[in-house]
Amino acid sequence: MGGIMVTKIWHRYMLLEFIKTCSFFLFSFFFLYVVLDFSTHMQDFVQQSSVPITKILLYYLFQFVKRADILLPLALLVGTIKVLCRLNTQKELVAFQSAGIKAKTLLRPLFFVGVFCTLANLAIMEFVTPYSLNSIDKFYDAHLRRSYRGKRTDPLHVMQLEDHSKLVYQYYDAAKEAFFDVIWIKNSGDLWRMKYLKADPDNPRGSWIDHLKRNADGVFEKTQSFSSLVLSDLQWKEDLPRRGIPFENRSISELYTLFKSDPLLSTYEKSEVLSHILFKCSIPLLSLLVIIAVAPFCFVHTRNLHQLPIYGISLFGLVAFVALLDAMVILGENETIPPYIAILAPFAILFGLSTWNFVKAR
Repeated sequence: MGGIMVTKIWHRYMLLEFIKTCSFFLFSFFFLYVVLDFSTHMQDFVQQSSVPITKILLYYLFQFVKRADILLPLALLVGTIKVLCRLNTQKELVAFQSAGIKAKTLLRPLFFVGVFCTLANLAIMEFVTPYSLNSIDKFYDAHLRRSYRGKRTDPLHVMQLEDHSKLVYQYYDAAKEAFFDVIWIKNSGDLWRMKYLKADPDNPRGSWIDHLKRNADGVFEKTQSFSSLVLSDLQWKEDLPRRGIPFENRSISELYTLFKSDPLLSTYEKSEVLSHILFKCSIPLLSLLVIIAVAPFCFVHTRNLHQLPIYGISLFGLVAFVALLDAMVILGENETIPPYIAILAPFAILFGLSTWNFVKAR
């Protein structure tokens, strides 16, 4: 009975210390991000004084959701180092081990939190992130054009319609739920140029439209102009407007369904979708992997434990690994490297090295 009571006490002690430390760093990191982001967009917020404070608060809440896949592992990494190094330097680790509690056993509360954060990030990816990212895009388009859209150069996007005509557009305006700067290539001699096209299959209304036709000399000339017009000949597929939503703004299940059943996806687009599926399923594992990776270095028995190199190398390693993953997603999207190898290989290598180092550590 006494052993069970001691076990519960140190479990509760480790768990509370770890949660408090991680929470402090999590919200500290996010606060710094908010300060930097707000200073970047301050001009837009000042000029648009009509933006309700609730919208700004929601915007930063959605930003927290967007960055949770990195913020949570970062807080867990710093929290693990802080708690374990304090146990080591204050000789509490020696006391626990003298009581028969192994170092790896001490990590159970940390692993519990790591698994919880992994599952939480996976759930966020599936159920919350798509809505958050689309809401952020709408907020950007509606309120942050000066600092966001004005400094971006978007590539042209092409969509194949059901009647084999093509729709070429610059970007999808989430705030207006419409495609911007659109050319509808009806056939080789018939073009429709418009500023906006409403992404509505039942009512594809265009704004500021010019109708161009090829004349007898083979030159396109404007034949008609409209301030607004419903293009009844534009044959939408029911879910085609959603193709304007970036793949990273979609849930894992939606991407999987798209990958398996959408006949309009090209081979190139399939690689893009598969890369995002693998990335979204893999990145939550960072919450657990950071604990496995850094714990052995904090348990080293030495008279003077140098914590600064542990913090520096660990933080640099996490940032470098996330940058590597971003690069691998791009390589997978462009079929330079098969997506399975591009995304899963870095995680397999990290997990293998971290586990081997953790197992052999005393």
